[in-house]
Amino acid sequence: MRTKLGHAIGMLLLTSAMVLCGNSIVYVRAHPGGGYIDGIARAVPGVFILMLFVLAGILCRLYIPVKLPASAYILAIGCILSIPGAPGSAGPVSQFMNSLSGTIMRYVGEVSFMSLATPALAYAGLSWAKDRGELGRSWWRIAIVSALVFVGTFLGSAIIADAVLRVTGQI
Repeated sequence: MRTKLGHAIGMLLLTSAMVLCGNSIVYVRAHPGGGYIDGIARAVPGVFILMLFVLAGILCRLYIPVKLPASAYILAIGCILSIPGAPGSAGPVSQFMNSLSGTIMRYVGEVSFMSLATPALAYAGLSWAKDRGELGRSWWRIAIVSALVFVGTFLGSAIIADAVLRVTGQI
């Protein structure tokens, strides 16, 4: 069990570093005057909060006897802590939950969705291929299909953009 937790923490730290790097790139693209360090600095609190959610979910998975996937625990923890207090309620618990959820949403809102999705999807794809042993046997097929998908997506996007710009009279 200790090895599983150590492996999970290592993967969590590696993924968090990738998310911060990806977030800095997205931030610079959205804010041309900002630098890469600005994107990282703005995302660190949100990534740390997400890391805590994931770590709590992994610990729940390891130590709670109900065998649910860690993702179910992570989702439940994130949802519960992000829900504001009951509307119209003025009790101390409601005020605390309003404050907590507002803080969580403010900091996590600085983390780009694409910087979160990219390492998660890459890890899922590699995990699937590793378990099936197909990556070693079919890497060249995957490379060809990936290249065709990338080219097709680019050309499709260019054709749609050109059509929209022509219809709206921009070109």
